[in-house]
Amino acid sequence: MAEDGGDAHDGAELIDPDPFTIGLGIFSAMAGGGAFLETRRSREHVQQQSRDSFRAAWFKARRTLIHFKSQVDEFETYIYEDGYGRKAFRIGAVRLEVDRGRHKSLRRLRGQALVTASHMGDDLDDLSEFLTSDYQEQVDAILNRLGECELPAQYRDLIVVARESIVLYGDLLEAIETGEGFEIEPH
Repeated sequence: MAEDGGDAHDGAELIDPDPFTIGLGIFSAMAGGGAFLETRRSREHVQQQSRDSFRAAWFKARRTLIHFKSQVDEFETYIYEDGYGRKAFRIGAVRLEVDRGRHKSLRRLRGQALVTASHMGDDLDDLSEFLTSDYQEQVDAILNRLGECELPAQYRDLIVVARESIVLYGDLLEAIETGEGFEIEPH
């Protein structure tokens, strides 16, 4: 069933979008965060204004990770629903015939994935301004895993590596939450 309520093959004009650009956006988001992530500051007493800025940067990164996970989840449903999980993750490797409703959904997701890729890099770069050597282990885990990444061979491989990066970024954000005593709702 297409997102607009119609059947994907109900006799309407079919369109052949290439899902590669969505996958590339997801891969870019996953890798883009690590491109700017590092520990930058030596440990020093953090003033309240700086602490508030750190907390705000942490929340921005947290929201972006939530959006990224949502986009990976949604793309995974399309991959498996349309049966191209085992297809090569390459331009033109997948030929889809979908109705206009699905086409619009895929275009929307492509745009969201590309915007999220940009935000991942920016938000983690901003967060890095506050990271000390206390978080080096989590940063190294992300950078080491991303350093091992190559363009996935299949669409399902993209989902696997995207989920691994979500866990690693989540581990960093959790370590910051615990280490800094950030609370979801401050007193």
